Amino acid sequence: MDEISPILFFKYYQKNLHFKIIDIRNTKDFELYHIEDSVNIPYQLLIEKHYLFLNTTHTYFIICKNGDKSYHACKLLCRLGYHVVNVIGGIDHFMGSVVSKFA
Repeated sequence: MDEISPILFFKYYQKNLHFKIIDIRNTKDFELYHIEDSVNIPYQLLIEKHYLFLNTTHTYFIICKNGDKSYHACKLLCRLGYHVVNVIGGIDHFMGSVVSKFA
């Protein structure tokens, strides 16, 4: 399983590289704020129905609030053959722009 530091993840994000970010927080939290262009697939849904959302030819950056759930999700998804990267520290440590309903 791969992991990426918040600093390196932010550098990739700044370069506008086209990679897939999956935010596994609950929908309510995602709607409050999230990384622009990320997709919300709550943790339990992603674990139970991964085959509906993922394929083995893409790389996915998995993010949660603080890195704990994304770590566990990545461990499981990696064993299932997906190329996933855990964003260490989660969105709490992301230094970039977020979309907020309060903006």
